[in-house]
Formats: sequence, structure tokens, C-alpha cells
Amino acid sequence: MTSDAATLAGLLRKAQWLLDDVAFEVAAGRGVDIDLSQVAGVLEEVALLLRVSAE
Repeated sequence: MTSDAATLAGLLRKAQWLLDDVAFEVAAGRGVDIDLSQVAGVLEEVALLLRVSAE
């Protein structure tokens, strides 16, 4: 695995953990306590890196 691939894999794993946490909080009725704008920003960064990696 290249360094870029390892970095992307690590970022994707962190995004997965973030989404797991968000899903848990939303299901528990605590979705209002989450900064969804910040979560969206993280996902936008992940999407950008995926697009760059696809080129």
C-alpha cells in the first residue's frame, strides 16, 4: 500500500467512526447536540480527497 493510499484509508476509517458516533447520537435522540455543519464539512473534505485520488 502506498503512503497516499494508507493516508486515505486512515481518513476513511476516521470518517466511519465519526458517522457511527453521529448515528448513535441521532438514534438516542441527541441529534440536536451534534454540530451537523461540522460533520458535513468533514464529509466534504473526504469527498474532495476521494475525487483527487480518483484522478
